[in-house]
Amino acid sequence: MKKLLTLSFVALATGCAVGPDYRQPAVDTPNAFRYATKDAQAAALDHDWWRAFGDPVLDTYVDEALRNNRDLAIALANVEAAAGQLTTASAALYPQLGYQLNGQRGVTATQRLAGDSKSNDTYQFLGNASWEIDLWGGLRRQREAARAQLAASEQARRGVLLSVTGTVVQGYLQLRGLDRQLEITRRTAQSYDETVKLFELQFRYGAVARINVEQVKSQYQQALSAIPPLEAAIAQSENALSLLLGRNPGPIARGKDIDALTLPQVPAALPSTLLTQRPDILEAERQLVAANAQIGVARAQFFPTISLTGNAGNVSLALSDLFKGGTSIWGVGAAVAGTVFSGGSTLGQVRSAEAKKRAAEQTYLKTVQQAFADVENALSQYSADGRKLASEVALTRSSKEYADLAWLQYDGGLAPYLTVLDARRQLYAAEISQAQARTSQLGDAARLYLVFGGSWVDRAAMINTPPPAR
Repeated sequence: MKKLLTLSFVALATGCAVGPDYRQPAVDTPNAFRYATKDAQAAALDHDWWRAFGDPVLDTYVDEALRNNRDLAIALANVEAAAGQLTTASAALYPQLGYQLNGQRGVTATQRLAGDSKSNDTYQFLGNASWEIDLWGGLRRQREAARAQLAASEQARRGVLLSVTGTVVQGYLQLRGLDRQLEITRRTAQSYDETVKLFELQFRYGAVARINVEQVKSQYQQALSAIPPLEAAIAQSENALSLLLGRNPGPIARGKDIDALTLPQVPAALPSTLLTQRPDILEAERQLVAANAQIGVARAQFFPTISLTGNAGNVSLALSDLFKGGTSIWGVGAAVAGTVFSGGSTLGQVRSAEAKKRAAEQTYLKTVQQAFADVENALSQYSADGRKLASEVALTRSSKEYADLAWLQYDGGLAPYLTVLDARRQLYAAEISQAQARTSQLGDAARLYLVFGGSWVDRAAMINTPPPAR
């Protein structure tokens, strides 16, 4: 017994554990991003970037979503569940203490053989202790895996924080973009309506032909037909945003006009920093750590388990004497148990754990590469949409000038009304395209913060963290 205890404590003190220790996979990291802008600032990732749009209404929506979003509540509950699993895994490393109290009444076989049929009462109280000595490190590997799973669930929560924040901002920007398109369409329809009334009056006095009246009416109806789809899209955007805020579907209050919003500073980060900033990368790595630890858990089953047990207590013929004058009893023991033949079950579990570790490693590397691609795509899209917006602004300016000149020429009898219709159609299309390009540019700015990650996620987590229970 003493030799067994000595061997066990030596093994525990030296920290021996079967299975491989975790090593971070080598990552082929580029030196810089191809589409990085010169005026980008790394410090921008340390702030509440959504406040840079300068819309207090948007700020309140982000704060509300961080406090009330259902997906965030689910993610927080998952973290708490993983913390409970870690507690359970850690508890297996310590001695387990228990007790039992029992009483019985009866006649023993010995009494019967002696001719004694009188029943006797027996009461017993025992305190017991048991401890599975983690000689091979299987339980420590199990705790290591549970700790990694907890870290992975925390990163998954950070990923939901990132996603919810970005979706709220982009949803609000999309809503304001649709508002602008609806405003343009209604204004255009009203302009056509006024022209229809003017031409009908002129037609009654023979100033214009019937075909001119019908041309204007067709354009008016075409403008009206574009309004219902925009109204439906706005209602759907409002409902989607309401759900993100943890509300029932309903109307959404507006803040600043889309053209009054400020474009946030472009963030910057080296490719290597994504490995420590993006929640999805950190989650994938923690999953890899857990899978690696599970190999040790599986391999430990090749070795016998060693357990120490002990109990002590009293036994008495009367319950009132159990804790007074009862007879003391005690016992200690040790057990070694192992598997001689399992049909390859243990080997299969080891091979399965090793394969899952390889899959987790590939998932981690794929996540890293996808992160690099996300950043490159976001940077290139931001640059392209910025150039497109500049072109759309110039096109709208030219189209308005064209429409004004076309009307002056028509009014002076120098051009047919078809020229006016063509100019108005072009102006309407240019204004809609400019509104869409402005929405895309603002959305691209938000996306940059999502693909880079950063400490702003931790600031959002502070808003999401519920106050301690009193």
